[in-house]
Amino acid sequence: MSMSAFEKMQLREAAQGTTTRNEMIYNAKYIVDSLLPNDPSYKEDVEVFGKGRISLRMNKYRVLAGTTPVMNIQASLTEPVTFTLGDVFMYDGGYWICVESNNRHDVERTGMVEECNYLLRWQNPHTLVVHERWCSVRDPYSLAIDERARHVVTGNAKYSIKLPHDDETELFHVDRRFLIDMANHEPIPYSIIKYDAITNKYAARNEGFTVLTLRESQIEIDDNWELMIANYRDPSMAPSTPNVVEGSCTIKFNNVPVVRAGGTPKPFYAVLLDGNGNSIDFTSPVNWELILPPELQNQIVISYKEGNEIRLQASRQAPICSVFLLRMSGSHTTYGNFKAELEINIGGIL
Repeated sequence: MSMSAFEKMQLREAAQGTTTRNEMIYNAKYIVDSLLPNDPSYKEDVEVFGKGRISLRMNKYRVLAGTTPVMNIQASLTEPVTFTLGDVFMYDGGYWICVESNNRHDVERTGMVEECNYLLRWQNPHTLVVHERWCSVRDPYSLAIDERARHVVTGNAKYSIKLPHDDETELFHVDRRFLIDMANHEPIPYSIIKYDAITNKYAARNEGFTVLTLRESQIEIDDNWELMIANYRDPSMAPSTPNVVEGSCTIKFNNVPVVRAGGTPKPFYAVLLDGNGNSIDFTSPVNWELILPPELQNQIVISYKEGNEIRLQASRQAPICSVFLLRMSGSHTTYGNFKAELEINIGGIL
């Protein structure tokens, strides 16, 4: 829908900012926020699993047989929920995984989602809990109309799978098996020959998805055909183990993490926290480790170490502004193993 001359005049008058650039950004945001809901492809309250609901433009194309259905998506940055790589949407009676995401000049967010065609199921090898994720399963040898969707591999791989990257999928490894297809009323197993959690994973922004490349494997005796889970273990038959509730840990200190050259010893404390952030008493001593660069060798002294406390002292000759690492590790009967590290600077005495 085009803007009238009067609306354009109002837009110019309402522009905010002290520079032309700021005015252009304001106008661009205004256009997105005001005109986007009028687009026929604008959909309200689309569910983003694990995050909430978002209203956005979803323009579907390429639905021919043998091709991958995808959609271009566009949303205002004023939405209470945003989308990132690896997010799964529920829309049009199906599930869609985000494979492209772009913050366009702090004006809007655009991207592309690919339709998921399979619910992958597996069992955590440690907890024996069954997990499932909607994912995109495609033949890597098939050609697509859009060159961006072409996936080229070597060897005899059969499927390429895109699924969200999370704490469960990061446990996958080469040779991990799945039951995916069916033939003559029997499941067809596939094993991972390539596990890629780096190419499309951006840890700094905590977003991304995992790509698995699989080839056909062999049926094994512990495959569960009814549940479609490879190498299934019955939780009722597993040996009983204590319930481990994961916690977190950190290294505390007074003021700033700086040890003064020639100054008094500075104390550091290991603190174990439960899921609510409450401090927990230690049941075993903490292990401390100093990672020193060459210029600080023999310049840092541990003056005291007992329980969860350590005190460090720097010699007068320690070079100012040098940096070293303090690492801690240990275990707790309820909260399992834990570790943390802290970057410490060398400061002047004054």
